Amino acid sequence: MARSSAMSNQFTMPTIFFHHKTFGQNIRLDNNASRAMRHTSFDNGITFTNKQIQMNEHIHMQIVDIDESGQWLGSLAIGFIQMDPGSIQRHELCKSAIPNICQKTGISYVKRIFERLTRQTVITFYYNQDGAFYILDGKEQEICKNVNVQGPMWGIIDLYGNVKGAVLITPPKTVVDSRTFFIKYDQKPDKLPIQYFTQLKPTNLQSIIFYNIHGPELDLYCQNKVVFRKNVRKLSRPYLFIDFPMRPDDELYIRILSVDLNYRTPGVIGFTNAEPSTVVKTIDKLPADDPMGLYDRPEFWIMNEDGFDEKLSELDEYRFVFDQKGEIHMWRNNESYAPTRTVAFADPSQAFYPFFFLNGRIMAFSLIGLVSSTKIVPIQPTPKKKDDDADLCQLCFDASANCVMIPCGHIFFCSDCKKQFEGKSKICPVCRTEIKNIFEIEND
Repeated sequence: MARSSAMSNQFTMPTIFFHHKTFGQNIRLDNNASRAMRHTSFDNGITFTNKQIQMNEHIHMQIVDIDESGQWLGSLAIGFIQMDPGSIQRHELCKSAIPNICQKTGISYVKRIFERLTRQTVITFYYNQDGAFYILDGKEQEICKNVNVQGPMWGIIDLYGNVKGAVLITPPKTVVDSRTFFIKYDQKPDKLPIQYFTQLKPTNLQSIIFYNIHGPELDLYCQNKVVFRKNVRKLSRPYLFIDFPMRPDDELYIRILSVDLNYRTPGVIGFTNAEPSTVVKTIDKLPADDPMGLYDRPEFWIMNEDGFDEKLSELDEYRFVFDQKGEIHMWRNNESYAPTRTVAFADPSQAFYPFFFLNGRIMAFSLIGLVSSTKIVPIQPTPKKKDDDADLCQLCFDASANCVMIPCGHIFFCSDCKKQFEGKSKICPVCRTEIKNIFEIEND
């Protein structure tokens, strides 16, 4: 089975552990003090590192449990203290790390993180002469300025409010460039075998591709069937469109290839009735940072920020089905007969192009294929006749294409192939617009 080398990283023992003696009264430690869980109530969850943290030494923690009842307000706090936790008695600890960690006098640098946090999210924090910082969602953010780097420093993690559990881990292995991405697997990423939706027959799967114009942070590979998000400091417009719209009864299959757990959310999946060719002409004018601004455009847009859940893992396979009622359902890894969730509600009388805004954990994925009653005819580079410039029929590649489809206006086949095509389909093979009529035109 093809498996990413990063998958085993989560089982590597860290070099930093929780302090085995000093921690809040609601904390329980296990896994050799690499895991801390808060039991009962919402406070008394202060923990410390077991050793001094050196300047620029990074603490990597992963959230493993979240209270989803909504009964607790507040969230995780992280930072540093210039006091040996071994000198603090457990009964001296305060219920929360803010404003004071304990009843003793000591210098601390702590910040509460108010962003919505999710399971599996990795947060990294450290300090240097410029201050104390943490990394979340690919961004370096400030804990505190003017840190005294002369004295010893221990790390603090306050499991407060809705964050109930965390583990200390080794640095997550992230793909930094396309080279390391391609050596993760023992074969080309678009050729990996199907692991979960094994009922799919290759003869039923039609090949689809991404539209070749996309956000500047993205690169396409394997004949536009694989997308890879580059490791950049700031994501602005990571838009990506599939170059074929879905209609009722269509099924789309994709495979996750690379995941970055430094992000809290997976990313945005959406559907639009706008043709990608018209949208990407001005891709630099599309909303940056937040795709929800697309709702202000004249086209119809559907977006879901929670389409993928926190279970998202590398080599996961997803199936999207557009049903006759207009609901677009999603299945993960063929886990059940019922869909994992419904990701969109659309007008079943229209076709919708799937698109993605890759601003989260999904760093790379591939298109497995499409199951559709409509035959997709791949567009080939058009040969030219020696005696004129007429394009050839894309079905027989013999006669000139001289039939225009109405209302879309695409010219795709010749008069002889027109009869064959009309008997099989009423959908344009280029844009999937419903064909009202087909006119033959004369070549000059």
